[in-house]
Amino acid sequence: MLDHLTQKIGQEGLSEWHVITQEMVDRYAVLSGDGEGEWIHLDPERAARETEYGGTIVPGFFQVAHLIRLTGEAMRTLLPFDSNHALNYGFDRLRFVRPMPVGARFRARVRILGATPKGEDGFLLKEEVLLELEDGTVTLVAEWLFFLGPRALPG
Repeated sequence: MLDHLTQKIGQEGLSEWHVITQEMVDRYAVLSGDGEGEWIHLDPERAARETEYGGTIVPGFFQVAHLIRLTGEAMRTLLPFDSNHALNYGFDRLRFVRPMPVGARFRARVRILGATPKGEDGFLLKEEVLLELEDGTVTLVAEWLFFLGPRALPG
């Protein structure tokens, strides 16, 4: 399996296009415990009036929460494994490089950076993940690690 993974290094997959609405941001604020929140995320009129973004922006950690779904969509185009058994191993790097306007269409661009053996029968997969807007602007850059054990890999 390591041979198959190393052949995929440098290859890229794309997710479908997605949109985060103001209602979703409002619900995220409540669910995350930030119900009072920052006006830049929760007050569209004030954000339109007082910022150059034209309205509210998506919280960075709400963008991160979307990485699970988006990365799964992108990786299904690259690797023959069951993503339900790929364990989140954490981030080597995570940066919010530009604001994401609420209502903007975005997708994940995922590139396999490496695969190294981990333990007797597993691998550590390293991915570069970019969230990009329809105009090509990148809002988030991450290096994300996943552990692929025997249940994730095809037999």
